[in-house]
Amino acid sequence: MTAQLSGTASDLSRKLPWWPLLVLSAAAFATVTVELLPASLLLELSDDLDVAESTAGLLVTAWALTIAAASIPLTRLTARVPRRHLLPLLVLLLALATAGTALAPSYGWALASRIVAASTHGVFWSLLVPTVATLVPPAVLGRAVSVVLAGPVLAGIVGIPLGAAIGEGVGWRLSFGLLAALLGAASAAVWSLSLQDAPRSVARQAGRDPAMRVVLAVAFATGLVLTGHFMLYTYIAPLLQQFGGYGAAARTALLLVFGLAGLLGIVVSGPLSDRFPHQALGWVSAAFAGSAASLALLPVNVAVAAVVIAAWGMLIGLLPPVFQTRLLRIASPGREAAVGAVGITVLNVGIAAGAAVGGLVVGTWNADGLPVVAAGVIGAAALGLLVYGARRDGVNG
Repeated sequence: MTAQLSGTASDLSRKLPWWPLLVLSAAAFATVTVELLPASLLLELSDDLDVAESTAGLLVTAWALTIAAASIPLTRLTARVPRRHLLPLLVLLLALATAGTALAPSYGWALASRIVAASTHGVFWSLLVPTVATLVPPAVLGRAVSVVLAGPVLAGIVGIPLGAAIGEGVGWRLSFGLLAALLGAASAAVWSLSLQDAPRSVARQAGRDPAMRVVLAVAFATGLVLTGHFMLYTYIAPLLQQFGGYGAAARTALLLVFGLAGLLGIVVSGPLSDRFPHQALGWVSAAFAGSAASLALLPVNVAVAAVVIAAWGMLIGLLPPVFQTRLLRIASPGREAAVGAVGITVLNVGIAAGAAVGGLVVGTWNADGLPVVAAGVIGAAALGLLVYGARRDGVNG
């Protein structure tokens, strides 16, 4: 029976609706590039807008806080808008807001445009993975999600470095202008798709969702895993330089290894989610705890560092698609968008919490303490996810 199911999933994966998935992946690539690019151009932004670097950094912080605060209420507010209209409209609004950033005459204008962009980004991402679920059979949902979420991984490997190079060489405004144009094209491509809305359910019509308690529990545990990751990733420079003792060239090479391994994680995430729908999230989280602890080996030599960095990169490539696929499979029919909003909120809370806790750790023990503390936080969350996954498998066979 297992072989038969595996064969069926393999046959279905060959029949994935590649064009819609690739269009959505390209839109995700553009939105995440817009999200992360200011962090690579803080010096240029602060000089041109005549503000301190710490003030320019609020363009990054405000984005995460806006998404964390606004995604759930805005997703509820737009719930009755047909998805085939809403998704391209959101991408178009993001394009206009990004153009507003490129043309900003002052820092206040730039900050306001970033808040508008973050609000639309949050709703878009709340709907993105649930939309994928309407395009494919449940048996290959993980594979389809991994195709779409390859876009954000490529944003880190290609989009951010390219945008930063253009911004440093020609000017940050041109980088944002080109991204606005790319988002405009993505909006037109998304508009051309025949997207469907998720079916309404009795639970949704009655205002109740019996699965939401489980969704929130899984989201909270995964939020702790993400907190541990961002404790490490926010301070990856001191982790590699002060703790590992690596120079600029070695750090650049290790960051490239991290990014490429993340792409491999995306590739693996789909089959893993589809083959082990209940266990995959717990397994990935447990491996993440071990990976965080293994970062204590960074100072040994560059070869060992490359191995542990690659493992870490692969796991952060695995985690988001496995997590979001798991949430969708738990969700009640008709509640997918609300669950998507929970997922994107958890991600951004994890970014903020990880940066804050990581700062406390670095301030107290320097970068040396990051692997141990992060492994403890992630390990506690992984234990809960493993226990829940085992219990669910026992119930459902």
